[in-house]
Amino acid sequence: MKRVLIVEDQRMPRENMERTLFDSGRYELAASLNGADIAFVKCCQQNIDLILMDVCTLGNKDGIEAAAEIKTKFPKIKIIIVTSMVEVGYLERARAAGVDSFWYKDISPEALIDVIDRTMAGEHLFPNETPKVKLGLADSTDLTPKEIEVLRLICDGLEYDEIAGRLDISERTVKYHVSNILSKTGYANRTRLAIAVTNKKFIVPSLPEEREFSETE
Repeated sequence: MKRVLIVEDQRMPRENMERTLFDSGRYELAASLNGADIAFVKCCQQNIDLILMDVCTLGNKDGIEAAAEIKTKFPKIKIIIVTSMVEVGYLERARAAGVDSFWYKDISPEALIDVIDRTMAGEHLFPNETPKVKLGLADSTDLTPKEIEVLRLICDGLEYDEIAGRLDISERTVKYHVSNILSKTGYANRTRLAIAVTNKKFIVPSLPEEREFSETE
């Protein structure tokens, strides 16, 4: 049987994936980890055929970063990114990392076992696009790429001048983009906008490198 490594920090999704493997009769659970930053070490210690990798896990490295590292050293290991986050950059980052497939836990029409089987058979399964999210009065697809860039930095807590410096544009241009975003979505201010966008998992704020994590089940 093919040996599968699960990287997922939430108990219920992890147990669901374990049950999926067990019920299939075709896959063997090699290990379940709650942090992507130790997945590489596990691949060095054991023979792994497939990794089901969540993006947001415990530790200071996300699942896509870990996947890229593993693919460099172990290109034959199949990796499926498994996430409930509709963060706008994940699809592009996952493709660049060289993962084999991408599956949205709550949205994808395919069952996980189908994605696993087809990936192991050599297919590469990716959604055509990030799922559409309702942001106040607007759909996420109503925002321009530049507005999404600005929105990401708003969610990171940056001020107008800091956003301007990061994107190499004027502060006046930043304010113009923010005004457009607020007008489209109908939110009263940047704070309410950032909270709403983060809660909908459309954009996940960056995590400071020094942040410490503790497991929550």
